[in-house]
Amino acid sequence: MTIPEARPYVGRNCNVIWKDRHGKEQSMRLKIENLSFVPPYGAYLMGDVDDVCLDKVTCIHPVD
Repeated sequence: MTIPEARPYVGRNCNVIWKDRHGKEQSMRLKIENLSFVPPYGAYLMGDVDDVCLDKVTCIHPVD
């Protein structure tokens, strides 16, 4: 997923699905607070509970 694809979800409660380092899908419900680009690591989705690397996100579902 890219920053422009994730931008509409900023400020919303969402169920975020991503692949961990073992290739297994993980899911977490969080409020997406911001999107950021960290030069050595890439784009990140910043939430109220945790941050997720945007390259690993496979799907975002709003739950508002």
